[in-house]
Amino acid sequence: MVDKKTIKIPTDIKLKTEFFEGYGMSELIKTIIVGVIASIIAYIFYLISHQTLISTFIVLGAIVISVIALIKGRNNFSMVDSLKNIIKFSLIQKEYKYTRGDFNNKHTKYI
Repeated sequence: MVDKKTIKIPTDIKLKTEFFEGYGMSELIKTIIVGVIASIIAYIFYLISHQTLISTFIVLGAIVISVIALIKGRNNFSMVDSLKNIIKFSLIQKEYKYTRGDFNNKHTKYI
């Protein structure tokens, strides 16, 4: 027989290192990837238009937006995670066809 003991774990313990609350190493890597992609797009825009200021704002804006979208709140969901859940919920089946009643008089209903 195994005796089970409950252990109380404090809520403020973090499982991974974070630079600030809700922003850790995985979010930093995603932000760097977004920054590299935005830099490539801004460089192509610079080659076409020769506008240094607008190209810089493209990169900085993409980085700031990615940091804001990737910060996780107290429920451990970021804005990107919430959008993924909304899209996943909108794509799942919401109507279920079933048959109710006796076998002689079948009625099909949708809920």
